Amino acid sequence: MATPAHKSATSVTLAPVAEKSGFAVLVAKYWIHGLIAFLAIAGWVVLRFQQSQAQAKGRSESWDKVGERSTLEGVTKRIPTAEPAVFAELATELKGSDAGPWARWLQANSLLNQRKFAEAEEALRQLKQEYPTHPLVAQTWSVGGDTSSLTDAWIKGLAARAAWESSHGELFANPAPAAGSPRFTIRTSLGDIEVTLYSDKAAQHAAAFSEQAANGYYKDTKFFKIDPEMGVEAGDPNSRGDDVATWGQGGADKTVPYSDSGLYHFEGCLSAAVGVTSRESLTSRFAILTKDRHDLDGQRVVFGVVTAGMDIVRQLASAAQSSDGSGRPEAPIAITAVDKL
Repeated sequence: MATPAHKSATSVTLAPVAEKSGFAVLVAKYWIHGLIAFLAIAGWVVLRFQQSQAQAKGRSESWDKVGERSTLEGVTKRIPTAEPAVFAELATELKGSDAGPWARWLQANSLLNQRKFAEAEEALRQLKQEYPTHPLVAQTWSVGGDTSSLTDAWIKGLAARAAWESSHGELFANPAPAAGSPRFTIRTSLGDIEVTLYSDKAAQHAAAFSEQAANGYYKDTKFFKIDPEMGVEAGDPNSRGDDVATWGQGGADKTVPYSDSGLYHFEGCLSAAVGVTSRESLTSRFAILTKDRHDLDGQRVVFGVVTAGMDIVRQLASAAQSSDGSGRPEAPIAITAVDKL
């Protein structure tokens, strides 16, 4: 996540999200994803209308609670975003209020973003049960030639998308690591992150990480760069010190040759930083992604995947950043240990 101010030979420079590979463009063209997006946006248009009405009468306390527990994201930075559990709590707490049904709708949208289709459908069914006369449930729209409510159309769309993705799994996730692959727990004060390495597909990278973990190399290093739209970076020995200007520049002495692991940069993957040349990887610094980043395919090596604790990664990535624009967290979190499982 290097910024233009840090383009040293060993820095990690991530391409903008807009620079999509042909692979990502291909995925984006499938109609079912467009339908799901349309339904979410349509619901959001109705939400914004109701919000404006509530604000015209004076700010609703229920909307205040939604705002306090979520952040505004999306292209226009106006969509409340949080973990599904947060919206589930709000939906229960605010049941019967102006914002109550929208908390349930936002819970479904958050689950959809994590591709938890069955849980998203259950949230929408709860919405129908709790608010049978709400516009999201009762008002009908013409969607894809079918007249139904936004909620019913979304439920149908979720089922179609789940079935489509199930038959095209290779487009949406890397294969699971082979049985017996090395597993580690990255421990932090926020919680543990469990990772599994692809020792069969990225043998040298996995071996280097395993060796460094065993030697305590990562202990007391910090997550030195964060970005909710990309992920977190860690593993720089310089981050143990107080000279923050050097964070993200260390570990250049530990490298392995670049290798094509055949794995893609999906959310939750571990990706090695690029070395002095594009044909080598640093075995110290690595990123954990919170979003798919296929612009990095062919540039960096994926060598592992998070198998538990993505909620901790998202908390790290969404923390407040330093005001200097470097992407450094305002209150850096350290790795206290990396233990083999």
